[in-house]
Amino acid sequence: MGWRKILEKEHRLMLEVADASDKECAHIEATGEARIELVGEIIGFFRYFCDGLHDPKEDGLLFARCHKRGMTNDDEPLEQMLGEHEWCSGELDSLERRLERLEPGDREAALVFAAHLREYVSVLRCHVEVEETVFFDTAQHYLTEEDRHQLTEEFEAVHWDEVEEGVLSYWEDLAHRLVAAENQV
Repeated sequence: MGWRKILEKEHRLMLEVADASDKECAHIEATGEARIELVGEIIGFFRYFCDGLHDPKEDGLLFARCHKRGMTNDDEPLEQMLGEHEWCSGELDSLERRLERLEPGDREAALVFAAHLREYVSVLRCHVEVEETVFFDTAQHYLTEEDRHQLTEEFEAVHWDEVEEGVLSYWEDLAHRLVAAENQV
């Protein structure tokens, strides 16, 4: 499938949950109530899929290979990509803490939670767009033919493991379930 196609496929799943998040934020803003279990699953998806499966592939395989070929952390757009990975991870920590303290009927806390979730989703969307429209092409200029071939093999091996172990189908099912739940509102 290729390293870029694998990442882009994962991005589609992330954007699907971002859409569900936007709908949940609209629900919270309209009602003052957060559906705790639903937002917990949304945050769980972002934590374990984006922060736990997706970003480590980029950091450990793609970004590492770009470093090997001379791209530094100060080079744009890699600096932006790394900074956003770090920011998103920290923001997920904050969202998880807010969720733990979120009580039914606490309109103000629900609205603050929604504002932070919207900000996270906004950064996520920007990150995906820059990665797909700028970073991947920039990386191609740094990477040799052999690098691209090796990256594809490495990404496909990880992807195959995720498929074989049922990890990928679990997250795909959750993403689709979240979208369906939001569409029923």
